[in-house]
Amino acid sequence: MNQKEKEKLFEQLEALKIFPKNKLVKELRKQILTKLEKSKEKIPIIMPKENLTRSSKLKKYHRYLRMIRDNFPNLKYSDIRKQFSKRRKGQESDIPDVIWQNPSP
Repeated sequence: MNQKEKEKLFEQLEALKIFPKNKLVKELRKQILTKLEKSKEKIPIIMPKENLTRSSKLKKYHRYLRMIRDNFPNLKYSDIRKQFSKRRKGQESDIPDVIWQNPSP
């Protein structure tokens, strides 16, 4: 494998960074890395930074809504989400402000 082919493979790895991490991207990255490994040289593995901030924020969001649902078991989860959306927009919601500020039981 010559230098130009290796550079193309590295460029392909770099291009995969802009796509979200899914099954297809993982498979393509694996194929490219196996081609590079066949060249018997050390390969700097370039893995994209996972979207941990989005994941952690969504976990906090859903945990917060579940805590509110514990205080209002008669409401559906989707109704609580709608009320939260209204509250963020500054509109009135059926759930009191005290619960929104401290939903812990």
